[in-house]
Amino acid sequence: MKVKDVMTKNPVVIEVNRSAREAARLLKEKKVSSLLVLNGDREVVGILTERMLALAVAGEGKDPDKTKVGEIMSENLISIPPEMELSRAAILLEELEIRYLPVVEENRLVGILSISDIASVVRDLVDCILAELGARAKRRKEG
Repeated sequence: MKVKDVMTKNPVVIEVNRSAREAARLLKEKKVSSLLVLNGDREVVGILTERMLALAVAGEGKDPDKTKVGEIMSENLISIPPEMELSRAAILLEELEIRYLPVVEENRLVGILSISDIASVVRDLVDCILAELGARAKRRKEG
């Protein structure tokens, strides 16, 4: 299975020069927990999570209207291609102890892969396995 099969397409983005308050509104409005941050050339330059926002603004007493996304985002961003094997991406998330990986193809943002995306696939797989095992047990009983 490939990253492109489970990633979230069209991730929510914000420009680096927007305010922390705008970021908070966007997180709430779109019901997401992270925003990919773009520069003026529409390149991904960082990520901003709910936690980063809360710690940087509320935790440090910064003014959310004056604080720019670029001041509080994480710039240590690793991106992955959509053709990467999902298992390899899951290992990368674990090794780096992060929850999100931007998915980039030819320098263009095409999605984001999160721990939740992977958990959803695992849950569906376990459900399929349990259903198949239940069907086999039923056939054995009847047979």
